[in-house]
Amino acid sequence: MSADAPAEGVHTDDDGQPFQPVDDPPEADEQGVLPPAEHVPVNQLINVFHSNVDAGGANFGFGAAAGWTSRRAVSGPMSRDRVDALTRYFVEPGPFGPAIQALRRTSVVTLCGPEGCGKLTGAVNLLVRVLDGTAPIVRLSSTKSLRELADHRFDKGTGYLLPGWFGDVDREAELHWERVQGKLRERGSFLVVTSSEEDRRTAATARIEWSPPEDWAAVIRAHSGGGVADADIAKAVEALPEAVTMACLVEITDRLVHGLSPVEAISSVLREAAKSQVRTWFEQGPTREQVLDVTVLAFLPGLSERRFGDVRASLKATLAEMVPEPPPGTDSADRPPSPAEAAFPQARGRQRDNPLIQIRQVNVDGWPRRLIELRDPEAQRFVFAEMTGRFDEHFWDAVRIWLEGILIRPELSLHIAAGLARLAASSFDEVEISYLDPWSIATGRGEPARSHARQKRLTTVHVLWLMCFDEDLAPVALRVASGWAARDSTHGQKYNAIIAFSGVLGRLYSIEAVKNLWRLAGNRGAVLGPLATEAFGGLFLSQEDTAGQERVIRFLEDKIKKLRGIPGRIELYGIALRAVLAVYRTDDQQGRPLAARLLCERPDLADAIGYTWSVLLVNRPVRHSALAALHANLDALRYRSEQPEVIARRLGDVLGGLLSKDQRDELAEDFTAFAARPANRRDGANPVTAALLSAIERAQRRIGEDRDLSDH
Repeated sequence: MSADAPAEGVHTDDDGQPFQPVDDPPEADEQGVLPPAEHVPVNQLINVFHSNVDAGGANFGFGAAAGWTSRRAVSGPMSRDRVDALTRYFVEPGPFGPAIQALRRTSVVTLCGPEGCGKLTGAVNLLVRVLDGTAPIVRLSSTKSLRELADHRFDKGTGYLLPGWFGDVDREAELHWERVQGKLRERGSFLVVTSSEEDRRTAATARIEWSPPEDWAAVIRAHSGGGVADADIAKAVEALPEAVTMACLVEITDRLVHGLSPVEAISSVLREAAKSQVRTWFEQGPTREQVLDVTVLAFLPGLSERRFGDVRASLKATLAEMVPEPPPGTDSADRPPSPAEAAFPQARGRQRDNPLIQIRQVNVDGWPRRLIELRDPEAQRFVFAEMTGRFDEHFWDAVRIWLEGILIRPELSLHIAAGLARLAASSFDEVEISYLDPWSIATGRGEPARSHARQKRLTTVHVLWLMCFDEDLAPVALRVASGWAARDSTHGQKYNAIIAFSGVLGRLYSIEAVKNLWRLAGNRGAVLGPLATEAFGGLFLSQEDTAGQERVIRFLEDKIKKLRGIPGRIELYGIALRAVLAVYRTDDQQGRPLAARLLCERPDLADAIGYTWSVLLVNRPVRHSALAALHANLDALRYRSEQPEVIARRLGDVLGGLLSKDQRDELAEDFTAFAARPANRRDGANPVTAALLSAIERAQRRIGEDRDLSDH
């Protein structure tokens, strides 16, 4: 975006302060793509997603782990509780000693090792060991380029984590790493990078091959706190498979502490029963019809029997074209001879007798329904793992064509996304090549809201959101979305990135989200820029706590302060204003502004929130919308605080110190008139409004008195 001259439709106030662009009629964007005929608001997409995922009776294959509250924000300061949990029972593995020495010597160290070997836990313990035990630990963005890392302002006495880093590296990598090390050494801080492989990104750092403790008994004993008998520990160690992650080992220990036997604890965590049952079923050589049954249910669990039969028939037809059945009388060498088909096929009887399948009688909205699904929801991931290891690309091509065909039915799209997210754990290559890449760039003429192309793109966003519920797949989802947001991506991929970062992905990676949304908001045209600006409201809504919400507001406050009064940045300034207005217009599930609740819970944010309101209320192109938003926020205070007038006065004190007398008088007149409209009248709202306006007046009177005293 050019910053040399104000864009058409941009105005400035008499004092030279830039205003946001005036709304213009829709135009084609830079790629000649006209705006969609209908855009579903970002917040609505997020709410619909969570409502469906949390719907009672719906099974998306993630079990309890898919709960919206089960995943913590990834980037930013690490909470003390989280640090304590990772250090309390830590058992030092062999590489810990050399890693400590390298970190103290160079201030930066890279831990290399496979997923699940405990690199993150090791990194936190390294930082705690070399720093004071109470020193802050901050998780940096995995998308940071090495140049950005070299430019980062490191705080004094702080530990930094860069887990699964995949930022860009240029030819000056060695120089950048020298700058990083020099800054850290000067500030008395340290950085630990983790990577699943050695690559050129960390070539200039001290690299340690990380591995988990060899003594599993010591790990169980430490984490159990003496709550597990030595005999049970020995039995558990003997029963453990060779490949077990540290996270699973800790979870098994928790089950042992709660009284499960070693076999029960291991089986419940590793789902050995479901895994064994699925493997045995495939080893027995299921028929083509049985494979069709299980394939459909892996992607679409919980369908009615009739609908199941419908979508199954479409898969069967597609598979017949891609993988034709052998002529009658010939059998494949890898399976037993097929039994003769009955005169009248008993398809439902076959499904009922399948040990992997169950038919459930349930009540849906008071109506009795028969649903068909996998008997054990955890079997889904093992079904995908077995199919990935056994069936070739012809089978998967048929599955792709089938899924594309049924995707036009909106009620199936979220199930398909959940299935693809599960499949990604077994074969991300298949999901990326066959679905994420082609579907994310799909375009449709006119782009109506229900177009097939748009449904494909939205499904890929849902795939990434559902991948976020898996701790190992979440960084992969971030990497995909970052690629979509890149400058060389397509129009459709940028659209996807906006939606992705304003929802679940933005909740986990809020630092990355604000940066990507801000860059995308700078796109010219009638679609991408405005959508990314509006998406800041969705990002604000998606945050799990006030810290995440504060991060969104602080980011936009900082942009407004840096851009205000800079003639060459008028257009960007307007984007910042519209973005913060989108935040203040975002409602919670009760239909009330979420920012009002934040102000009640975090009164220390009154300065930041008050400053942004002061700018919105004097900017004429957004002023009317800002008045309406402020009225709604003040009205919401009555439901969020027992003393709403106190909150309003605190906000008024800030506004009074920022507005001129003329601006205050104009605000009082316009806001009073706005609140007096019949549609805006609320019982009890006027006292809150009066408290705000009187606080503004008192603050200005106080400022005037202070000036008089200083003059004398």
